Amino acid sequence: MIRVWLLAGLVVTVLTLTVSAWAARPLHDQSTFSGSFTFNAGELCDFNYVQEFTVVDNTLIYGDPENPDKVLTQETQYVTHTNVDTGYTLSEVDHLALTFTLADAHFKQVGMFWALRDANGKFVVQQAGQLLFNTDTGEVVKVTPHFDPDFAAVICPALGGNPA
Repeated sequence: MIRVWLLAGLVVTVLTLTVSAWAARPLHDQSTFSGSFTFNAGELCDFNYVQEFTVVDNTLIYGDPENPDKVLTQETQYVTHTNVDTGYTLSEVDHLALTFTLADAHFKQVGMFWALRDANGKFVVQQAGQLLFNTDTGEVVKVTPHFDPDFAAVICPALGGNPA
């Protein structure tokens, strides 16, 4: 009889732990979105600029989805950058790992930030590394050497112009 109670207790314990572990699993989200940005000459670069993009995200959300403790995202970006004035276009496919941690309000991006190729497939700009910033203050906490987080400083010259 004691064995039956021990077995029943073990079963209840295992079920409780299994349900608790299942409930604590992160929410998995997959999404794809596309869009474009247009900047007139003088707003970003000294020429009219258009960016078209498609982003594919594979995300794990830990904690309350409305106020998560941690978010991990594997992201692939397909981007086309165009100097509208000259018609010169650069394209890229970037792969990033994004991590947000509520405890320290840090957002970390790691991966390929720039992989700009011309129409012949030749690399024009290639930069990879890590960017870490505080989401509460907007302060950049860490930047990998040889990565320029200034968007206009990278894209405008690559497309044959200058930042505005």
